[in-house]
Amino acid sequence: MTLNRRLSLLTAILLPVTLVGCGGGAADHATAAAGNRGGREGGARRAFGRGVGKAPSAAVPVQVAPVTRRSISSYIETNGVLEAENEVDVVARIGGPVVRLETEEGRQVRKGQLLALIDDREAKAELDVATVNRDDAKLAFERTKTSFAQGLVSREAYDTADSKLKSAQAQLESAKLKLDYTRIRAPFNGLVVKRYIKLATNVSVGTPLFRVSNFTPLLCPIQVPEKELSKVRVGQRAMLRVEAFGDRAFPARVLRISPVVDASTGTFTVTLEAGAHGKLRPGMFASVALETEVHDRALVIPKSALVLDSIGDTVFVKSGGKAARREVRLGFRDRGDVEVLQGLKEGEQVIVLGQEGLSNGTPVTVLSEQPPSQAASSAGPGSGDRGASGDTRTVSPGMGGRIPPRFLERLRTASPKDLERIKKRMRDRGMSNAQIERLVRRARGNSE
Repeated sequence: MTLNRRLSLLTAILLPVTLVGCGGGAADHATAAAGNRGGREGGARRAFGRGVGKAPSAAVPVQVAPVTRRSISSYIETNGVLEAENEVDVVARIGGPVVRLETEEGRQVRKGQLLALIDDREAKAELDVATVNRDDAKLAFERTKTSFAQGLVSREAYDTADSKLKSAQAQLESAKLKLDYTRIRAPFNGLVVKRYIKLATNVSVGTPLFRVSNFTPLLCPIQVPEKELSKVRVGQRAMLRVEAFGDRAFPARVLRISPVVDASTGTFTVTLEAGAHGKLRPGMFASVALETEVHDRALVIPKSALVLDSIGDTVFVKSGGKAARREVRLGFRDRGDVEVLQGLKEGEQVIVLGQEGLSNGTPVTVLSEQPPSQAASSAGPGSGDRGASGDTRTVSPGMGGRIPPRFLERLRTASPKDLERIKKRMRDRGMSNAQIERLVRRARGNSE
């Protein structure tokens, strides 16, 4: 549900309550007027006899969601930066001007594909000289070998001819290698992510020419607290989210675990492996959720059902047309839902919008019902929260528009300890730290 839709729904919920309050004031005014016309006591008796002073309680419209069963997991949440498993700078191994460029940044290349050509005229000339020298040495060796077999030359002369042939062959191989160095080739299949040179650039040995990267797989090293060591294992499932693709989650797994703990930080390094899926890139900042445990067929409700201003974990259930307060015990939490260990049964309807300001026994009417599929679709690892800076969270569904006076009063009178508990629930409901602080200042008379 979009923010505008939630605000419209909240307006529809709060408007009848406001009108009922205004109606009560009009009835009192009419009673007073009747008393003035017929005498104060007689007017009061007539008003009471007609029941003008007692306005019936109107049912509060709410949105509900069913208590459902599904799998829910616990996660270690942290951050990391994506990097390529295979990424290298291709450097020049021979000097000279660049005479051809065969590729460009952003192009896919295959292993051995020509990327550029350095002037090879000198290398070709050296290869020709080395070829002639090798041929001469080979001819001289064959003659010496025949003479040695006939006893016409000494063993020393034979060994000298053999040595010169081997030296000439080595020089020829070196010349071939030098010529090959003028042809810059891709070291593996990948993507050209950087071109450092231009045509006619005069390069020397060791000059970077291109950066080639293979995005499959991508690695994401993360730092995990020492206390979580027993919960992490190779092959464990994780999910990555990056800012460029919003709430889309990319699967990953634990590739390796560092055998040592960093004494200065109290953490150890876990390296995750993920596919690029045609979207992820090295250097991206990723929010990571590493799954540590799964509860199958757990009772699950939306986080928005939690009542913010209660000290314990509390929800309102629609029961017989009225709101019934329930104390619950919670378990795992994920992106949009929370596990209920005690206090609710499958199929019951919890109030997820309009519960702020309700009390036990308040008549309610269902304005809409959030289907189970909607609650399940928001599930998943990671909260995507960024804290006070770089906030990505949306306004809480139950806190848009007019804020219930009862909730503001609770914020105003809460002790520091209770206030922190309320703030935590507000964060769980999707409110940012900045939004929470503005609301607290407003409740305590310091609104901007």
